[in-house]
Amino acid sequence: MTDSKTAEFIHNEIRDKLADIGQWLGFQSKTEIKVAEGSKVDTIWEATIGNMGRVIYVFEVETKGSIDGLLMNLLKSLNNPDVQGIVAVTDAAQIEIIRSHSGGVSPLTGKLKFWDYQKVLEVHEALESDNEAINRLGLVPEGFWK
Repeated sequence: MTDSKTAEFIHNEIRDKLADIGQWLGFQSKTEIKVAEGSKVDTIWEATIGNMGRVIYVFEVETKGSIDGLLMNLLKSLNNPDVQGIVAVTDAAQIEIIRSHSGGVSPLTGKLKFWDYQKVLEVHEALESDNEAINRLGLVPEGFWK
């Protein structure tokens, strides 16, 4: 069992790595976004598609908090019609608990996805390495966009 300080560190590390992954995939990423009064989600990935609208993916990281709070934040995020997917990020054991608790909540059916935080770390490491390798090619001069 992790203590509160360790859980907070892991939570913030995963939240920030999710934001990095989103940026590397071409999304505008933000952390700690208010979705309703009293509710924030950990990370969002957002893309604007020309003049057709936006696509938003919402991520909630669960390390040692309330599963009901996580589900409520994700439910409230679905009030935004641009939200196309919601993802609970946690460990394998918690995924099964959240899956069980969310089973009877019909608005979550088919929308709630699960991502093991260990996989998030693996994806982040791989994309970070790829991004660094591409940047070393020097295709875009440092001052080009300034």
